[in-house]
Amino acid sequence: MRKVAVVGAGKIGSTVLDLLAQSCGYQVRVIDQSAAALAALNPRSKPETVVLDIDDPERLALALAGCFADVSCAPYHLTVTVARAAKAAGVHYLDLTEDVASSRVVRELAAEGGSAFIPQCGLAPGFISIAAWDLIKHFDELHDVRLR
Repeated sequence: MRKVAVVGAGKIGSTVLDLLAQSCGYQVRVIDQSAAALAALNPRSKPETVVLDIDDPERLALALAGCFADVSCAPYHLTVTVARAAKAAGVHYLDLTEDVASSRVVRELAAEGGSAFIPQCGLAPGFISIAAWDLIKHFDELHDVRLR
């Protein structure tokens, strides 16, 4: 069973926890600054919880130690911090951000090699971009695409 860290215990983080736990292939460590948010997680998902202010990539890297991957469900302004911590810990990294500037930094970190870095894999622009491409490739001429 692989250990995966989920950074952020909000609505998205708790959903990712539940999905990973239901797959029965992962042991999940959830990291958040709020003890209350961690206490509110679904106990049936049996997460390991770590209360930590994640604005320090060195401390976060220590909390990621021993994990296979890190799924960042933190606010977009913490994307670079979480990605740097994942790089330092040597874990694979995924995020759900739509922020272009932080995604550029994540790509630079990925270029250094060592582990996989997968930015922008959320609903938008991640999945929605894949769905749009699949739809538009069937047209000879197309003027606009709007997906909601």
